Amino acid sequence: MGTIAGLIGLGGAELLIPFILYFLDAPLEDMIAANIIISLASSSVNFVLRARIGLFTGGSLELAAVMIIGSIFGAYAGASLSHRVSERGLKAFIAFILALVDLRILADVFFPASGQAFMSGSVALGVSVLLGLVIGIVSGSVGVAGGEYRIPTFTYLFGIPIKVAGTASQLVSIPTLLVALAKHAIQGSVSRRSIRIAAMLGTPTVAGVVIGSFLVAGAPDNVIRLLFASIITYSIVRLVAEVRVKHPASTLKNA
Repeated sequence: MGTIAGLIGLGGAELLIPFILYFLDAPLEDMIAANIIISLASSSVNFVLRARIGLFTGGSLELAAVMIIGSIFGAYAGASLSHRVSERGLKAFIAFILALVDLRILADVFFPASGQAFMSGSVALGVSVLLGLVIGIVSGSVGVAGGEYRIPTFTYLFGIPIKVAGTASQLVSIPTLLVALAKHAIQGSVSRRSIRIAAMLGTPTVAGVVIGSFLVAGAPDNVIRLLFASIITYSIVRLVAEVRVKHPASTLKNA
């Protein structure tokens, strides 16, 4: 999973959601905290390695910098929101958002985008802040770096190539995850179990990120897109299956 994350430009925790929930049978609250820790470590390593091989542009870094403004506020709000939403509702929301992203990625594989930006200049900067806020809320509430939402935004709205978009996304992820982790810690959500899960899965994930970061320069764009789409599809299937199981509504505190 770390190798795939390194190729795509993700934090890696997005890909571990089904494994933590269904194989380790961890409560959703522990999954969120562990994901944040894993994503923070892998995103930091991924950004440094991708930047060193030149997978960034001045324009992408400018958009990423202003997106951070919205993301840090969104991450704080999302971390608070995660404790007030039912487990089934949150899982259904995650599945819905991932499905939209999945459809857009697959559409671009078979009907490639022109690569032209839909917006630029001050409009793009304003939209970047707003989208950073929205994606930050999702990141803080679910415990992911947010690359699965941010990369399509950079690519399809601002015309940034997918490999460069992955680097810009990683830059935004770092402060966003730091804020989300601090808020979850204040709320008492960072348990010993979540730290053990993060250590157990985070170490090989970061090692995989290093491998993926060295492979990304020569990887075809459509290979990256298909890998991205296949992992997201798997996550959607598992989440929908869980939502369809009838059980009493419960908040994350009772998960």
